[in-house]
Amino acid sequence: MRNVSLSFLNRRATKQVCRVCQELAELKTERLCSICTHIKAQIQLRFAEAIRRTVAIPAQQHCKRSGCSCAACDTRTLDPHPLYLFDLARADRREIHLHPRCHALWLEATGLDTRPKHDTDIGPGDKSDTSGG
Repeated sequence: MRNVSLSFLNRRATKQVCRVCQELAELKTERLCSICTHIKAQIQLRFAEAIRRTVAIPAQQHCKRSGCSCAACDTRTLDPHPLYLFDLARADRREIHLHPRCHALWLEATGLDTRPKHDTDIGPGDKSDTSGG
């Protein structure tokens, strides 16, 4: 009789807390959950000029409107959120709205975050509108 190992059935992913959104999940690179990893990749793709500092990043403002489209994850905002108004010479004025989770990843990607990496957590209520869906 043959012995067959079925150890793959018992494999459980170790869940830890994401350093940005505080979700309990299987972490990917940089101690980020899969959603934060995806958002960070989108930021790097969509805002390469800002990350490389070839375009000036304006001062952060606050938008109190609801239903704005987040420039990083394409979902609608529910609460007040950060806003950046870009006046590009070759294009019209562009508004960049970001969820708090996306904003934390934006600050990190652009090098504007002055907090240490282990302290980049946002409040527990600030993630509900970007939890995928």
